[in-house]
Amino acid sequence: MRTLGPGSLTSLLKLFLDIAIIVLWGLLVMASLVTLAMMFAGVYRVTGMGPELPESLLRFLQLDIVIALPLGVAAIIAILFISDRLRRILITLIQGDPFVPENAGHLRAIAIAIAVYQIIRYGAHGIIALIFTLFGRSVESGVSVEPQFGLNLGAWVAVIALLVLAEVFREGTRLRDEQKYTI
Repeated sequence: MRTLGPGSLTSLLKLFLDIAIIVLWGLLVMASLVTLAMMFAGVYRVTGMGPELPESLLRFLQLDIVIALPLGVAAIIAILFISDRLRRILITLIQGDPFVPENAGHLRAIAIAIAVYQIIRYGAHGIIALIFTLFGRSVESGVSVEPQFGLNLGAWVAVIALLVLAEVFREGTRLRDEQKYTI
């Protein structure tokens, strides 16, 4: 099987990525709707307007996953962004010319997206620990809520590697363009 061009392994990877993007959009819509419903139910409950909320909804709002759901929405958005940029790179591979200036920008954008998501994740974990502490939630099943700083070295190495590759792509395309004009 060929690795570049139409009908290649790259085309198959792009197809899988297209399917994954569609699934991610569906997950994003579901997670966003649930998050909005939680926000409205929380405001409704705090203001005390109207009749009491159903018991099943109150039990759902007390689940720990409810607190982490907005972080899940942010993760899905980051993955969608990264998947879209990868898809654009794969399109240039399928066309047979991956060394275009735009791919350097795509790699740089992927690196920045990973870095921003990691920073959001650190902040969200701090906020979740703060919420648990402020509202005196009991810690069940051995989950710790002490402030912890878990540095994800793999993600930060990926950020650095992608930034380096972006510069390699940028310089490579510049050299290739110069070579075109050399006699």
